[in-house]
Amino acid sequence: MLVVCLAAVAIAADGQISVKDFGAVGDGKADDTAAIQAALDKGKAVPRGASVTMPAGDYRVTKTIRIENCLLTGLSAGGWPADAGPMPTIRVDHTAGPCVIAKNASSIHGINFAYDHKGEEARKFGPTVLLSGNGISITNLRIADPYEGIMADGVTNIGRLNIENVFIISARECGVYVSNTYDIATLRNIEVWNPAKYSLGHCTGFRLGKNDEIRLANCFAFACKIGYHFVKDKDGPTWGGMIGCSADFSVQGIVVDEVSSLRVTGGCMWAHSNALMVNGPGRVVVSGVDLKSNGDAALIVRDCNSLTLTGCTLGKAGDSWPTVPGAKLEGGKSVLVSNCTFDENGPGMLIGPKMEFFSVTGNVFQPSPFEAITDNSAATATKVIANNLSKKVERKAAAARLSGQGAGS
Repeated sequence: MLVVCLAAVAIAADGQISVKDFGAVGDGKADDTAAIQAALDKGKAVPRGASVTMPAGDYRVTKTIRIENCLLTGLSAGGWPADAGPMPTIRVDHTAGPCVIAKNASSIHGINFAYDHKGEEARKFGPTVLLSGNGISITNLRIADPYEGIMADGVTNIGRLNIENVFIISARECGVYVSNTYDIATLRNIEVWNPAKYSLGHCTGFRLGKNDEIRLANCFAFACKIGYHFVKDKDGPTWGGMIGCSADFSVQGIVVDEVSSLRVTGGCMWAHSNALMVNGPGRVVVSGVDLKSNGDAALIVRDCNSLTLTGCTLGKAGDSWPTVPGAKLEGGKSVLVSNCTFDENGPGMLIGPKMEFFSVTGNVFQPSPFEAITDNSAATATKVIANNLSKKVERKAAAARLSGQGAGS
């Protein structure tokens, strides 16, 4: 008994706590929930924080665990983007709520989370990590087959949130949802990768609600229904920016239902339907982005306070897709499209009858048999369409040009 007490004093002194000291087995069969929670409770009680470690193993949990004021860590630099997940694993064996509730000043690092849908396409698990406090840091995680990955609770201020180096595989409903950040939040190097067919029809890679200057950098969404979805939550929409973020093989790349202010810089959005859709109020600035879609226009603007699109490329993956325009301007209080390049695989831009205040200048429409700009706006609209470069060629000439490109000319 004396030895146990001395060990407990040593743990409290150096801030290092192992879940195995509290009875965790880590064989994938034993229920390790109580042991992990006991270690986390001990870590929370350390005044200046503690590091709760998970040695190599497979830890089965059967109900929600809670973390606050401490770090839960596996490997300091684990293979989080690997297919096999060579990291300490938390195996989630329940559907009654989140796997982890992250409270104030909590950190999770170097762990693999794994789910078994037991033959169902989408077993409705709770979120892997439910964000419910401020100052949370989540790094170097691998999350395999969740229903929902990392999710805000939608009520608590989760300001100063930091999520980076996270690989989410086959999220059924949503990869990452962030809202109620009443201070700067950072999402960096997060990939939502969906080989599961169900995800293509249901999953949102990143859902962003009420955020104060949220920053997304080098994030990626693959095979999602929507790559990045900006929505208005009960306390408002997003103010923030994306740098070098991309989507591929998704139905839609970016959908803006409402924002306060959004900047999108660099990256590429390649989508089955459309790459960028702006549906609602807010200021949107897009620069240097490769927008490519197949089924519909790469850019669709239906409403906005202002949209500024500069230095982007718009088009399709090839000439065998439906010949819809590269861009459709259907609405919005103020729209500017400037210094962009439209490829030759379809009509360039279709301007709808509801457009009243817009500028389309200095764009390059590559030689094609299609119309570069079709303007159906009213004669009374306040507009500038000028200094755009285009050349209409016969279909045979366009086909020969494409064939020459394929041959390396």
